[in-house]
Amino acid sequence: MVGIGKDTHIGYVNNWTDNNDAAVCADGSPFNVWSDWNASQRDLFLIDMNGNLVFHQNITSGVPDNLEDTIIDLLNPSTDPCDLGVVYVSEAHTSGDPEDYIELYNSGDTDCSLEGFQLDDSEDLEDLTFGAVIIPSGGYWIGYEDQDSSFSSGLSADGDIIVFADPDNNSLIVSLGESQELDGVELSQSFDANGVGCYTNPTPGAANGDCITLGNGIDPLLPRIMTLHQNYPNPFNPVTTLSYDLSKDVMVKVSIYDMNGNLVTNLLKEDQSAGHRSVKWNATNQNGQPVSAGVYLYSIEVDGLIQTRKMILLK
Repeated sequence: MVGIGKDTHIGYVNNWTDNNDAAVCADGSPFNVWSDWNASQRDLFLIDMNGNLVFHQNITSGVPDNLEDTIIDLLNPSTDPCDLGVVYVSEAHTSGDPEDYIELYNSGDTDCSLEGFQLDDSEDLEDLTFGAVIIPSGGYWIGYEDQDSSFSSGLSADGDIIVFADPDNNSLIVSLGESQELDGVELSQSFDANGVGCYTNPTPGAANGDCITLGNGIDPLLPRIMTLHQNYPNPFNPVTTLSYDLSKDVMVKVSIYDMNGNLVTNLLKEDQSAGHRSVKWNATNQNGQPVSAGVYLYSIEVDGLIQTRKMILLK
């Protein structure tokens, strides 16, 4: 907070400070600051720590009631919420040393707040809700399983998902493949902003390493063209959700078969955009008739590739 006066008037200091130590700026002729600030007698100005003028009010009728709050806000500036996709899951580790960590990366130009964001290995989002956590521009948040202010649901070494959601319940989901070891090192899995990733050497809190091509026939890209997840709930009666991830825009076909390989129903056949997708099955056949209890197969076909899983219908 500063007072400003024309240097020809500044001699009357008791009119300005009541003989205290308040700062007063004497503006010399031709009074550039006075003009630039559009000043008049008994005006109050606040400047921030960078010298920028942030408040201007005439106080002839008295000091504003919110002056203290205004000054506190300047000393403790608020940080804008993060944008989902600008901040994203950039790396995860499911086995070995270090075990079970998740890394978030802020690719934006400004610091942002993760307050209200959620992180889990399930779409139920019951694990971690962030408090007042600031992630710097170009910086990282690293969470290790069961540490304070971190996630507690472990990431499966057999493959898992990570769900990262904003306070408006928009979410990004990345798929983790099975844990892999190379030359005695348990590899991590690194991702770009689109959720496409690969196996890398662990680099928590630093730029992701180069993608590693494995010699065991495993495709290093995660997710692949598609990744089919286990239905939920399972067992079910009578409705279940089949979810999957697409790494590109593509034609998708989802079908249900019995254990003899007979078609029960085609749930969908349509062009879909990249991302996490799902479809529900209500335990009916192609004619809308309920089917009997038992084990069924559900499959997804994309670009001539097929993935299939089992599910159990109870009655």
